[in-house]
Amino acid sequence: LKCQVARTPPSDRLSASFLLYHASAGRGKMGCRLCSRTIPEGEVWAVKETSGKVRTVEGPAQVCAPCCCTGRSFEKLQQVAAQETEYLKFKYRDGHSEIRAGPASTVVHPVDHISVTRESAIQLGDQECVVVYQNEENAEGQGGAVKAKRQVVRGPCLYIPQSHSEWIHEFCWTGPDSSVNSMESARKKVGALKFTKLRTIPGKMYYDVENVRTKDNALLTVKLMIFYQLNDVEKMLDNTNDPFGDFVNAVSADVIEWCAPKKFDEFLEATDQLNTLAPYTQLKQSGENIAYSIDRVVFRGYVAPDALQKMHDKAIEKRTALALQKETEEEEQKMADFKLKKESERIAQEQKLAMEKLNHEIALKQKSADAENALKKLEATVELERLANIQKLDKKGEMAAYLMAK
Repeated sequence: LKCQVARTPPSDRLSASFLLYHASAGRGKMGCRLCSRTIPEGEVWAVKETSGKVRTVEGPAQVCAPCCCTGRSFEKLQQVAAQETEYLKFKYRDGHSEIRAGPASTVVHPVDHISVTRESAIQLGDQECVVVYQNEENAEGQGGAVKAKRQVVRGPCLYIPQSHSEWIHEFCWTGPDSSVNSMESARKKVGALKFTKLRTIPGKMYYDVENVRTKDNALLTVKLMIFYQLNDVEKMLDNTNDPFGDFVNAVSADVIEWCAPKKFDEFLEATDQLNTLAPYTQLKQSGENIAYSIDRVVFRGYVAPDALQKMHDKAIEKRTALALQKETEEEEQKMADFKLKKESERIAQEQKLAMEKLNHEIALKQKSADAENALKKLEATVELERLANIQKLDKKGEMAAYLMAK
């Protein structure tokens, strides 16, 4: 039997996409509809013939089934769709590839395609970037290698690769050691931090500088927090592949060099200097070399061995007790001095008041005596004047008798 598939005009595709004709006599039009396979609208099937030829049929359609055409097989093809934030990656059997940005959809062709995959676009926020490497056209390097150029894609944006030959740089930096409790120790491990999105906003990192020895052989762990800012991505990529590793090495050298000439007590007295940038010369220089600026370093404390810490705690307790005793004695002495001073001031005030009272009494007596003398003088003067007047009146000289009689 020979079957022929005829496609109807576009205006009739709602009712049927294919009309089936049977070639044998007497069967007529649509003679093998009972043995046909219906392909719904929206689906695509691959029809494989016995000759090995493969063709695709898009629904709505009807195709003769294997009972009519021996050896024919059907396979539903996978449909792949990408949204606005996705893209499709095509790999063809002839070796070339293609990237199609969403929104887009396609059917995985059984002959033309090796694979069609849906990938998510890279979403970059503000102050985020990715480093992309792209092959340069008509540019060959040494040994026939294809040259590539580097490009820094900065956000905010939605990045979709332009071709399969692109690749995104993966950063592998020194990061927190997952084998230790981050709340107890800020230990770092090489290669623990892997990512593709690079943030250029100011950041911070915790780090504990372990096995730091003082001049008197005390073994310490110095806990720090480093604040940094990335200024130039290109310069950083040209000069280092692990900025955090450079920070760790530089700050460890600075802390060890700063603690080595100091005894443990001197270290405790000078810990306020660790909150400044003065001790961290190598850290600042290392940051400048790789386009990082070190804003500040915060000293978060230290950890000493248990035996040394117990001795230090006892010494602190004893010094505290002596300081309290000294303060108590000083307060008592100050109180005694205060009482004596006030007593002296009170006695001096009483003496002053007594002297003022005595002077006042003497002055009153002196004034009283002066008044009495003045009164007596006045009375004598009056008496002399009276006698002088009497004498003027006494012509016979009887003044002596008068005085004797008085």
